Amino acid sequence: MVSSPKVPSATQTAQTQSEYNQNTATTQQLLNMVNQDTPYGNISYNQTGTSTYTGADGKTYSVPQFTQTTTLNPQQQSTLDQSQQAATNIASTANNLSSTGLSQLSQPVDTSGAPALQTSLGSGYTSTLGNDYSTNLGSGYTSNIGNGYTTSLGSDYNTSFGGDVSQAYNDAKNAVMDQYTPTLDRNAEATRAQELASGVRAGSAAYSANEQTIGDNYTRAANQATQTAQSVQNQLFNQQQQQAAYTDSALLNQANFTNNSALNQAQFGNSALLNQLNSQNNAALNSAQFGNSALLNSANFNNSANSQWLQNYYTQRDQPLNELSALLSGSQVQNAAGTTSSTPSTQVAGTDYSSLVNQQYQNKYQQYQNTLSGISSLGTGLLSFL
Repeated sequence: MVSSPKVPSATQTAQTQSEYNQNTATTQQLLNMVNQDTPYGNISYNQTGTSTYTGADGKTYSVPQFTQTTTLNPQQQSTLDQSQQAATNIASTANNLSSTGLSQLSQPVDTSGAPALQTSLGSGYTSTLGNDYSTNLGSGYTSNIGNGYTTSLGSDYNTSFGGDVSQAYNDAKNAVMDQYTPTLDRNAEATRAQELASGVRAGSAAYSANEQTIGDNYTRAANQATQTAQSVQNQLFNQQQQQAAYTDSALLNQANFTNNSALNQAQFGNSALLNQLNSQNNAALNSAQFGNSALLNSANFNNSANSQWLQNYYTQRDQPLNELSALLSGSQVQNAAGTTSSTPSTQVAGTDYSSLVNQQYQNKYQQYQNTLSGISSLGTGLLSFL
């Protein structure tokens, strides 16, 4: 009859796995402990005993103990000795400094000797410019040009010009006609006398032509007199216009001169007052700034002296602490053995006994299942033949 495979004992499996692990660790340790021989010295491993411990199964197990021995060559040994002596000296110095040099740190901080800190500039400092500074130009400053300035050109200024020039026109025309008329009369009398001598009678064509000529002469003389009178009249008009323009220009120039003089005088006076006021105010401002700057510089100097004193005081007070800190935080002396090669490390894979046992059980159990399946199939086949 087919039976199921027995389940492996967990305790037995664990104990066996522990023995395998110990064997692996011991083997790996023995492989790693390789003696070294270097230019700086040598390292050797020697078994100096065993250690025992009790396992989970209650049994007592023994494991070997080894000692690593490092031997330096004479030069490296001398370097190590001197380095250790230097470290000892530093430690001794730091110890003495901590017991004696730091004793002053137990004393309270005393800054009574520091120059006084100035927080006020005193009564001499001013934020006002005083009575010497003025914002008023005084009564001498004027915004009015005064009586010397005029906006009127006076009664002599002409807005119209000229008188009645018709009389001049008539006088000129009469003068011309008085000049031409005697000649015209003589010529007319001579023409009529010649007509009588020639037998030209009144009413004839020749008589009418002669009369027409005499009338045309008088007409041309009258036209010439009119032109001359108009020319005289225009000349007189132009003279009156020029006279009025000259008079008005003179009055205007005189008014402009007077007004410019008054304006310049007022501006000069105001400018002089303004310059005087600016000079006075600048002097007051510069005086106040100079005094304030001197007080501020003095206060800064005093406070700088206070700051420098405190800095020097705390530097002297902290100096022993800084020196001790430098001694205690200095770089450590290198061990000469550090120049030898490190111990090789060989990795030995451990035996996974637990997994092997479990896999064996799984294989047997699978074989058991297959056997049962085969028997079942065989029985089914026999029944089908009955």
